[in-house]
Amino acid sequence: MLFIDAEVRDSKIAGSGLFVRSPVPKGAIVSIHAVDAQLLTQAEYQEEQRKGNELVTRSGIRWVGRYFLHARKMPVESFINHSDDPTLLYHCGVSFANRDLAAGDELTIDYATILAEDDAEGFRDAATGRMLFGLPPKAALLKSAEHLVELLRQIDEIP
Repeated sequence: MLFIDAEVRDSKIAGSGLFVRSPVPKGAIVSIHAVDAQLLTQAEYQEEQRKGNELVTRSGIRWVGRYFLHARKMPVESFINHSDDPTLLYHCGVSFANRDLAAGDELTIDYATILAEDDAEGFRDAATGRMLFGLPPKAALLKSAEHLVELLRQIDEIP
């Protein structure tokens, strides 16, 4: 579920992307991915990818540990592209604005925190061409938790 005003349009990163339509302050909750989502184990998630399940492949996201969420219908959040310098911080099903966002900024996430470590689909970084895979479950959780603590220390209140 998206909590900000955003639209899908052409992206310089990859095909289509999700873009902010009005300013979003640093630390704001941008989306909660668990709303109306289906829970899968990592093995179930990867099996659905191998079967070519486009909904799981496009909307699947690590929730925590070896559990994944996927949407029941294609959400606009599925157009959030990867970046090594993401505009969003993803942690356990919630995306936060990683910095102040202006109208026109593209929403991006570091896919290492949302994919399986041996993701059946795999994604290619548009800027470098390298294959992107997820971190191991503990490493993904530690990375996002440490980043979230750092982000929270930089703001007075969650907007």
